[in-house]
Amino acid sequence: MIERLAPVLDALPAPVRVFVRDDDAGWEDGRLLALLDVTQRAGVAIDLAAIPAALGPALAAELCARIDGAPSLVAVHQHGLQHLNHQPAGRKCEFGDARSAAVQREDLARGRTLLAGWLGARVQPWFTPPWNRCSADTAVLLASLGFQALSRDRGAAPVQQALPELPVDIDWSRHWREGGADAVADAFAQALRARAADGAALGLMLHHGVMADEELRALAAILAVAAEHPRLRWRGMRELLGSPATDPQGRRESAHSLEPGMTLNF
Repeated sequence: MIERLAPVLDALPAPVRVFVRDDDAGWEDGRLLALLDVTQRAGVAIDLAAIPAALGPALAAELCARIDGAPSLVAVHQHGLQHLNHQPAGRKCEFGDARSAAVQREDLARGRTLLAGWLGARVQPWFTPPWNRCSADTAVLLASLGFQALSRDRGAAPVQQALPELPVDIDWSRHWREGGADAVADAFAQALRARAADGAALGLMLHHGVMADEELRALAAILAVAAEHPRLRWRGMRELLGSPATDPQGRRESAHSLEPGMTLNF
């Protein structure tokens, strides 16, 4: 796999910033911890999109310990509320146009409260909608509740620009199903060329719950080489978005990259 990527990496005309987002924290805890072991050994930051209603005490305690032990390598943000489909027809969506703004707002706020109850101030103020889809109302509601960014697929339908977006480019699981390691490598190569050309950050999306041991080994092999490649800049979403960091006790620190006068209501 890395053999297919190496020539592309070496030929990139400009450095590319890369972030890793893993969805569905709260499901398949053992697989999540195995993934965290892989990324932490490589020294690569990972952002976990956590389902508030799915978290339990054991996972919450483990995530708190990992964040406190390596705050630059592990971060958590909100991933819906229950990861349930509420669309009566069409593509799955938890926060779609079949639900009123009032109902959506209630679920968003409830999810934020649940996640804060487990993780405190360690929770980062952005939102990944389940299935990477949400309605135009959702973005406006997120901004009104103090969220500072939205993360979906790069090709997702535009929503009102109520808050910035940090999209993902590569769906590891989909490409693996379609063609295994070679298909993932080819998708990575294509995205690298595109992001080197436009200067945007490249997002790699994982779903730990469906990643077999073979996939974790393939990811580890990529990171062992790519994490140190001079043409790649591995970053957490926090660095890319300029959000406040947290110290090892979970207290929020000021981010130097925030605009003067900007406040956090989260």
